[in-house]
Amino acid sequence: MTYPGLHARDRPTATACFRAVRQRLAFVRQKEHELALLQGFRREMAARTCERIRRETRLQLQAMRQLLHALFGI
Repeated sequence: MTYPGLHARDRPTATACFRAVRQRLAFVRQKEHELALLQGFRREMAARTCERIRRETRLQLQAMRQLLHALFGI
């Protein structure tokens, strides 16, 4: 994702933020695959935690995109 209006000095920061969010989503996907090994209460708690982290991460990613669009009119 590129933002031409973004100053060159700010691009590494924006890139790092997006990368961190995407890595967190990948981590959650990995943990969801491990749910099959868990049973009962532990499985339920892990599923709820994964869902919460996924929701928070997607909201954070959406907020970052909206901020960049608002700041740079892209």
